[in-house]
Amino acid sequence: MKRFPRSMSCVGLLAATFLSPAVSQAQAATIRNQGSIQYVCGGVGEGSLQKMQAQAAKFNLGFWMVKGPQGEYLAQVPVKIMRDGKVVARFTAGGPLCYLKVPAGTYTIEGRHDGQLRTIRAQSGTTAHYLRW
Repeated sequence: MKRFPRSMSCVGLLAATFLSPAVSQAQAATIRNQGSIQYVCGGVGEGSLQKMQAQAAKFNLGFWMVKGPQGEYLAQVPVKIMRDGKVVARFTAGGPLCYLKVPAGTYTIEGRHDGQLRTIRAQSGTTAHYLRW
């Protein structure tokens, strides 16, 4: 039986350590509440994105945050959700995809990345909006 040097077994331990943040991010996409709004943001990594998209039916408003011509996904973007000029939610999006459960109406969604503000208007019942930088 061939034995691996002790340093090789450390490689497995290090790989597990470095890979575990991706697993915790996938699990961290929990639904949060702010006033009358529920939201969840995530989608960092393929597994997390699939878990997010599996929850889509629970929500009635959604948007992506992307950058550049290739649509590179963004995370850690400060977001503000407004309705009728009043802030109804404020959070930092932990991933490129956010779903919200909101009362019926029209919302203004603002995001700030690299010092640049982007704003979109979105109607409840739609989930394919994009904040683009």
